[in-house]
Amino acid sequence: MKRFSLFLAVMMLALASQAQLLWKVSGNGLARPSYIMGTYHFAPATMMEKIPGMNQALEGCDVVVGEIDKEEMTSQETQMKMGMAMVAPADSTLDMLFTPEEYAVVEKVFDKYFGNMGVKLSQMNMLKPSAISLQMQALQAMKYFPNIEESELIDMAVQTRANEMGRPSIGLETIEEQVALLFNTPLKEQAEDLLEACQKDDLFVVQSSALVEAYMAQDLTKIEEVMTDPELGGDDAEAMNALIYDRNRDWAEKLNKMMPERAALVCVGAGHLPGDQGLLQLLRNRGYTVEPMQ
Repeated sequence: MKRFSLFLAVMMLALASQAQLLWKVSGNGLARPSYIMGTYHFAPATMMEKIPGMNQALEGCDVVVGEIDKEEMTSQETQMKMGMAMVAPADSTLDMLFTPEEYAVVEKVFDKYFGNMGVKLSQMNMLKPSAISLQMQALQAMKYFPNIEESELIDMAVQTRANEMGRPSIGLETIEEQVALLFNTPLKEQAEDLLEACQKDDLFVVQSSALVEAYMAQDLTKIEEVMTDPELGGDDAEAMNALIYDRNRDWAEKLNKMMPERAALVCVGAGHLPGDQGLLQLLRNRGYTVEPMQ
């Protein structure tokens, strides 16, 4: 779905390469190795038991690093910031951003996901289009892992287990930075993306299923294929830079400074790892040895 769908795919999915989720980073003067792991926001914590080397990485790290720190992500202050960022200006509500015909298209797909909950699109009229997209795509993903609690999600569980072992958790980004990625693009662009998502809902359901299946199979080749699909926005150079490559470069710089001082277990999303501009290759370019855990 162009920019927003690409962002959600990156945020939710995390694979390293060739059926491998966990990688070791060593050499280049490091006294002890660090680790990079792929996560999927809606995957169950039980997936951790299927990742080779997971216990070794947890025991060997000094700190666990997420895109956002778990405590910040779940705090009441963060929930308030997210809630405020999702609300559109009074002169840019959904019915003002769409023509009546376009609104009807969005409403039909919205009802598909929320109709059984008794929620109508008119009740969400004050939300930004990206907020509607976020909720619809979350429901798309959650249907593959029904009845799972937040504490049972793998990305949260990794940080929690590390905390229980005495390892602190920190974030590579702040909530303000991620809010900007989610909700601060022009509302007209958000509306166009939401409309396109609804017009192509059947296609994106298929893609969502393919991403989940690829994650569970630890198949990066398939993940990369879906992520670079032009229908998903993979041919949008501006979006790819903003959502993936620029952030990869920023994170590689932060990790380059961190890892000599503290062995880290880094958990980030799938689109950030593979490829010539992926986080793994950027660390290799800096002289590190990056290899899959066995």
